[in-house]
Amino acid sequence: MEYSTEEFETLYMRCYPPSMRLAVSLLHKEDEARDVVQEVFLKLWESNIRPDNPEAFLIRTVRNVCLNRLRMLDIREKVHQKMVLDAPPDDYATDRRNDEVMLAVENLLTPREREVVDRIYTEGLSYKDASENLGVSVAAVNKNIVSALKKLRNHFKTGKS
Repeated sequence: MEYSTEEFETLYMRCYPPSMRLAVSLLHKEDEARDVVQEVFLKLWESNIRPDNPEAFLIRTVRNVCLNRLRMLDIREKVHQKMVLDAPPDDYATDRRNDEVMLAVENLLTPREREVVDRIYTEGLSYKDASENLGVSVAAVNKNIVSALKKLRNHFKTGKS
């Protein structure tokens, strides 16, 4: 059961401000918050769902999308810290470790895994942006990241590929 354009505009005008306030309070970045809110409204418009309480549905969905983004940022930061790619160039041990990581990425990962790792961890793209950039699904990006990290973890734990 779809919304008419008029109904959706009314819903948008009523729910956009509280949705934005929630997103900004969680993400602390207005541009990201705007992206999240627009994404949620777009999904509602494109879907065939018509929730009983659209205001509550939108607020809950905005909250969940924001929390998922924060979780992904936290995971990205942890991986970034473990890989130590931005260390000072005068630290020999760190340079050596970076070289080992880059060599492992080049030798162990498939070309697609290397592309995905580069987009996510070097360029800092979200899974969604990386999927659009590479022309694959978000699930494919996730699958490649999981596979690549598993290979790298195994290599550095055991010293084998």
